[in-house]
Amino acid sequence: MCDKVRYQIGYGNAMEIRMATMKDKETVLGFCRHTFSWGDYIGDVWDRWLVSCNLYVLEEDGAIIGAYHIAFPENESWIEGMRVHPRHRRRGLGTKMMSHAESVIKKGRIRLVVESENRPSINLVKFVGYELEEEWRLFLMSPERQASSASVAHALSRDVIPDLTLTYQDSWRWQPLDTMALEKLSRGGRVLAFMEGSRASVGIWNRSEDFPMTFQLGLVGGTAKGFDEILKLAKNMAYSMGCERIQVFAAEKTMVDSPLLEKRSLFYVMKKDLGKIYNL
Repeated sequence: MCDKVRYQIGYGNAMEIRMATMKDKETVLGFCRHTFSWGDYIGDVWDRWLVSCNLYVLEEDGAIIGAYHIAFPENESWIEGMRVHPRHRRRGLGTKMMSHAESVIKKGRIRLVVESENRPSINLVKFVGYELEEEWRLFLMSPERQASSASVAHALSRDVIPDLTLTYQDSWRWQPLDTMALEKLSRGGRVLAFMEGSRASVGIWNRSEDFPMTFQLGLVGGTAKGFDEILKLAKNMAYSMGCERIQVFAAEKTMVDSPLLEKRSLFYVMKKDLGKIYNL
């Protein structure tokens, strides 16, 4: 059973943040329907987020006008899916929800991701103290049978990977890619590698519970030749798993340019070490 506590915002009782319920779903999806040119993903994850007891809605005079979710992957915190009803934007509601989220999280590293063209959200998170950690580009690719010289690597040292990224992508969340994380991912069979002498190109794959028909791959370090072989392996793996689509993420600094890929949006991974809590 999720906490029923309501958090008052400002003076009086007109506005509050509370835990979401299943009854809120239709309303929230209604104002999220046109968030992006292709729609929104909130409908795909709502039920799972609701069970986590970290899905919140912002309510004013009984009407839901905002929503967001907090996740706690690998001892860190992640703020995601923050939405404000189009008719209620430019009122500082995003700042209020960010402040509430930080009051729930209380301490530690927080990350979130913002699409590079979303200037209002970028301005918001910078205003409340978040800084750019890495830039990641989204590409699309189709599953199909494909021969490849890359393979699954069950033991790999980070020292052999050129220009290794600071983070890795895991179901639209980015987590730190340190030695311990790389070892754990390798043991779990999630590291794809192509060796060129003593150097390795590396990708980390994922099949999210939130998006079960999507195969996800993050290219975290290597060369153009190595990335091409890893992409071919990913195409074959996704085909064998019956996935409908492949999302490929590559740090912008890697300058990935392959005919196998369809370039899409650029995303900013932002971070903050929690200190000051902004007033609601």
